[in-house]
This record gives sequence, structure tokens and C-alpha cells, in this order.
Amino acid sequence: MAGAGKERARHWQFAELPGVDLLRARYVQKTFVRHTHENFVIAAIADGVEVFHHGGADQYAGAGSLALVNPDTPHTGRAGIPEGWRYGAVYPSPELVAEIAAETTALRGTPGFVSPVIDDPYAVMLFHRVLRPAVHPQQPGHSDAQQRVGGQRVALLGGPQH
Repeated sequence: MAGAGKERARHWQFAELPGVDLLRARYVQKTFVRHTHENFVIAAIADGVEVFHHGGADQYAGAGSLALVNPDTPHTGRAGIPEGWRYGAVYPSPELVAEIAAETTALRGTPGFVSPVIDDPYAVMLFHRVLRPAVHPQQPGHSDAQQRVGGQRVALLGGPQH
């Protein structure tokens, strides 16, 4: 992994993605204690392996995988290999996810993820494309359609929250 040993994180909001927090990070030794988020977590793993305790078991998300956490779900996080992990994440509000799901699927109400880790290199690529213009504003921006395609793909991975 390029830049091994360097930890970094950038958390921000982008005007073109209202209702969504964004994160790009690389962690090697960072450990996240048990915590929750009020929004969904969709983390697209680019390199390395993240391990997070979720639903009573350790989950392993490697490169090309999505780590998925529903709002208010307790979880932890740490490196699964000595080199750590690098990822981009979006934190969409439950309202935005419900809106995208209603527009693009048969799901009604607030959807939720049924599996905390999905191996989906295509979805990982889509999420990194959505993050790219927010990180590099001089590059052409993403379209609303691209955001919705990514959201639809993730919505199809879930079902109604119980």
C-alpha cells in the first residue's frame, strides 16, 4: 500500500451532496471503540482490510468491499492487517436513503442493510467516483444521476429496518 505507515483522515461536507457527510481516510494503528452514527455508514474499502465488531461478531472488509452500518448500530473498527486500510465513506441521512430507495426500488419506509460487508468492486468504484470531485474540485463534478445509481445499488443490498 502506498504511503504505508501514514495515517490521515479528512471529513467534510460538499454542497453538491446535501444531507451527506464524506470521509477519506487511511488508518494503520487507529482503533475505534464501540460507537454509533445517526446516519448510515457506507465505507468503500480501497486497500487493506478493516475489521469491525458488528452484530456480535468481527466482520472483515477488504479491498473491493463495502462496510455497511445502519444508523444507531453499535460497532467498532481497527486494521485487519499490519498495513492498515484505506477507504472513502459516505454518511447519508436516513431521510436521503429512504428517498433514493422510494425512487429506485419497491422498498418503502426506512431501508436498512441486511449484511455488514458486501464484496462489490463496482459499487466501491462508484463511491470513489462520487468522492473524487469533492476531494479535487478542479475535476469535473459527479452528476446527480451517478449519486442515485450508487444509492440505488446500495439500497438493493438492503431491506426494511426492523
